[in-house]
Amino acid sequence: MKKTMLSIAVISIIGGTSAFALAGDEPTADLTEINQTEQNNTEQQTDSAADESDRITPEQAVDAAKTIVDGQLDEVELDTENGRLVYEVELDYMDDDYDIKVDAYTGEVVKVDDDLLGTGAEQQVAISIEEAEQKALSLFDGGTIDDRELEKKNGRYVYELEVEIFDEDGDVYIDAESGEVIHVESDIRGYMTEGNSSQASEEQHTETNESGNSNEQISSQKAADIALNHVGKGHVDDIELERENGMLVYEVEVEYGDDDVDVYVDAFTGEVIYVDH
Repeated sequence: MKKTMLSIAVISIIGGTSAFALAGDEPTADLTEINQTEQNNTEQQTDSAADESDRITPEQAVDAAKTIVDGQLDEVELDTENGRLVYEVELDYMDDDYDIKVDAYTGEVVKVDDDLLGTGAEQQVAISIEEAEQKALSLFDGGTIDDRELEKKNGRYVYELEVEIFDEDGDVYIDAESGEVIHVESDIRGYMTEGNSSQASEEQHTETNESGNSNEQISSQKAADIALNHVGKGHVDDIELERENGMLVYEVEVEYGDDDVDVYVDAFTGEVIYVDH
């Protein structure tokens, strides 16, 4: 996990249990205590999965997937995605395979990792690829777009744009509905112009005040619980407090098996704003 000015540092190891705290007066939080959430999450998911009567049918899942990509069905099976029971629908479209995750209870399409540019999904979003590219490049003094994709993550359409600047490459994620900059990878974050960084901070401050959200910062313990609930399994390996595009967020690293995922949690609202696998 990347180091930041506001990172949370490991301060002690007592009896094999790590403790951490914010650089300040934040009380320490025991990782063992945080990870007790894992067992509760697993039990809740098991109970939910057992209630088959509430699930949509595989046919309904396929119909939902085809609203995104109208392709030929290759396979459909039950799976889990970040602790959520989903149907994984594999469709063949224009000689490409698309894996589409559909919530097994609501029928919502929650994730499509494959590039949706050139499919019907491109016509469903409010922001065009040209507008997204312009927004991404406006963050920097110079730079070019090397690659571009339209994906669906956590239930929303997102443009993933690879920006090259001064021989560095990094992805910029743009919300395809609002045009909001969701995430800028650290490799190129240092090349953002000062004006854009200041504007992002001001916009976030205004948005927070207008929405009526509390100015009280949530604890690192709370952020860890939120991240674990979102992923649905695993344990917290590290947690840092950093500023992302003008927002103060907790970056929570959750490990499960041989995989790990970084969950970015708004430090004031507790909203999960981005997930990086």
